[in-house]
Amino acid sequence: MGTRGLIFSSALLLLLLRTVLVISATPPFACDPANPSTRTFGFCNTTLPIDKRVSDLISRLTLEEKIQQLDDETPAIPRLGVPKYNWWSEALHGVSSWGHGIHFDRIIPGATSFPQVILTAASFNPDLWYRIGQETPGEDPVTASKYAVAFVRGLQGDSPTGE
Repeated sequence: MGTRGLIFSSALLLLLLRTVLVISATPPFACDPANPSTRTFGFCNTTLPIDKRVSDLISRLTLEEKIQQLDDETPAIPRLGVPKYNWWSEALHGVSSWGHGIHFDRIIPGATSFPQVILTAASFNPDLWYRIGQETPGEDPVTASKYAVAFVRGLQGDSPTGE
């Protein structure tokens, strides 16, 4: 192995070692059996019904912590064993940030980025839904009508084949 191969191998080894160290330094998730401080939390009790577990967790969160959960990047809640997280990986925004093209981290003239459908619905604002509906899926009326029919069938729970 020549000098270049040795340098490359050493750099690769250092990169792998760094990755292992970063992963091992990551705090455990809430309800980690290795974390004794979370064993007494009701939301960690897998024998309870999910609605009881959710109620228990929500009752333990402060108003500020609840509000922080609405963001894509949330600080840790050490007293509950919850690590910080960043969920900026859904397709609408996360995938758009890869490679060349439109990035949603600065003002781009002409780019439209809507919130996830569940967040739009949570606005309870039919005028907003109407305005968003005017922006997608394009200007072609045939494509738009096929899109609308398929979208409504999906909302109704019908299969794509009408069964």
